[in-house]
Amino acid sequence: MKDKGGRRKAERGDAASARCGPWLERAGHVWIALLLMAAAGCREEIDTFYGRRKGIPGSSSVNGTAVLAEMFEHDGHRVFSWNSLSPRLHERADVIVWFPDDFAPPSADVRDWLENWLLDEPNRTLILVGRDFDAAPWYWKKILPGAPPGQVTELQQRLSEARTDFGMERRAVPASEDCDWFTIDGKAQRRDVRTLDGKAEWLEGVDPAKVEIELHSRLVPPDEAEVLLRSKDDVLVSRQQWEDSRVIVVANGSFLLNAMLVNHEHRKLAGQLIKEVGPPQKTVVFLESWPGGPPIRDEDPFPGLPTGMEIFHIWPTDWILLHTAVVGILFCLARFPVFGRPREIRQDSPSDFGKHIDALGELLERSGDTAYAYSRLVHYRQVASQVGSVDVDKR
Repeated sequence: MKDKGGRRKAERGDAASARCGPWLERAGHVWIALLLMAAAGCREEIDTFYGRRKGIPGSSSVNGTAVLAEMFEHDGHRVFSWNSLSPRLHERADVIVWFPDDFAPPSADVRDWLENWLLDEPNRTLILVGRDFDAAPWYWKKILPGAPPGQVTELQQRLSEARTDFGMERRAVPASEDCDWFTIDGKAQRRDVRTLDGKAEWLEGVDPAKVEIELHSRLVPPDEAEVLLRSKDDVLVSRQQWEDSRVIVVANGSFLLNAMLVNHEHRKLAGQLIKEVGPPQKTVVFLESWPGGPPIRDEDPFPGLPTGMEIFHIWPTDWILLHTAVVGILFCLARFPVFGRPREIRQDSPSDFGKHIDALGELLERSGDTAYAYSRLVHYRQVASQVGSVDVDKR
């Protein structure tokens, strides 16, 4: 066995049983939403943001991870999102699920950080999913047969654009590059997977003829890795022991991303992947990164209470603040704008004697003394009658 600097020891199986339940409803909801959007008009853009569990865009993307995260939650795990390799991630995470938005392998510094994390506590699991797949072409191809005749041309154009965009992105795939966890074979030919082989528990109840897994480049595991799922000579899922922890490498996201989990066979395979992390009640962190990999930090971005815009990335405050912001915007729209034509507001005139009478009446009312108020009224009438008599005499 390859030494890896004395870190990797003898492999041992650690696939504990976990519940396999009906965690599939969210995937159906995502698919229905996409179909409704297409029916409303193919000019609508779809969300293709890659590898994000939360956020707008991201959570409802065809390339998102929200459905897989909900499957982890349904299985009894605590799920969070994080975007850097920091002390808090090192301390809290039992499982790291990483869909790197990068066609190159992780850098040496990132691998060292993750390997140290694996070694510091037993029974930790790193799940790394290769980047060389995009669900957008699959989506447009899927809805094309049922599209109205007037939209067929537009959808064909969208399909062609999605394939072209993915082809441009794939230029970053190296021809061959090695890291401790796998070797990238960028010269392999694309093919559709329709046959499966591997561990019995991975194949149980799965119809290989119905899977829609695509392979482009290959992630070839080292000789000492245990193959969990393969198709012919191509490895789809492999596991490497790292002392009492493990690294699980998945060829790509073609059976794990949001849109792809619409397929029932894919959900069965995703359920088996979740079983590999062990019993429930683990803290599962979805590591989200840009091309180049996640930043490594000696301190957490917000070691105390999150402040500023970063608090919008932490659950549950992100949802609380988002809903509060929406309510605040609606309140401002309802309260402050002037709708319709502008109009002049009638101004009170200080020469209006009736206003003085009203003011005096309010003062008398505030005194609360009815007898005093009545006496003032009688006095006013007497004075007014006398002044009127004088005026008549003068005439």
